[in-house]
Amino acid sequence: MTDKTLSVLLVDDHLMVREGLAFIINRDPGMKVVGECGDGLRVCQMAQQLDPDVVVLDIEMPGLNGLDVCRELTRKFKSLRVLMLTMHDDEHFVVRAIQAGAAGYLLKDAAAHKLTEGIRTVASGRPFFDQPEHRQVGELPAEDRYDSLTIRERQVLQMVAEGRTNRQIAHHLRLAVKTVDTHRTRLMRKLDIHNVNELVRYALKRGIVHLP
Repeated sequence: MTDKTLSVLLVDDHLMVREGLAFIINRDPGMKVVGECGDGLRVCQMAQQLDPDVVVLDIEMPGLNGLDVCRELTRKFKSLRVLMLTMHDDEHFVVRAIQAGAAGYLLKDAAAHKLTEGIRTVASGRPFFDQPEHRQVGELPAEDRYDSLTIRERQVLQMVAEGRTNRQIAHHLRLAVKTVDTHRTRLMRKLDIHNVNELVRYALKRGIVHLP
């Protein structure tokens, strides 16, 4: 990794944040931003096209949250490293990120040099956690109904919780409305959730969506 310029894909739904991160990364002679993305549903496609060494990924993303994006990235691209960059300091999110395959976890209020340090560290195959307490997070309960959901069911779950109708979800995911309804029925059965209000509360509690 030391003999090449590290390629980085930036994933955050705020353009101004991406521009600031890109400025920090590109001024380091050993790394370069090769792409930017603000939609969780497009990240895997961009990773396939750009083949970055590291993806810097936010947790709060439209379409598909960063934790599920991370899970898909590390499943599909074995050599890819993911550095979570987020405002969430809660141990719950750190554990979830690790379980999803993240190689590092950095808070957005960290000093700028921590970003390039984190990228270089995870690219070398080592874990990076800026906060000492994040290196010693405990395990969550082994049984988790959420783990039984398919990636499509997770997408539908997030979009329903965001307030989108089945027709809107179908249009966004390019699926038939009936197919979306089937995914919605299955995910609610798997989670033992019986109405949309319960589903929204579940998504908020888990950090899949957040109050504005």
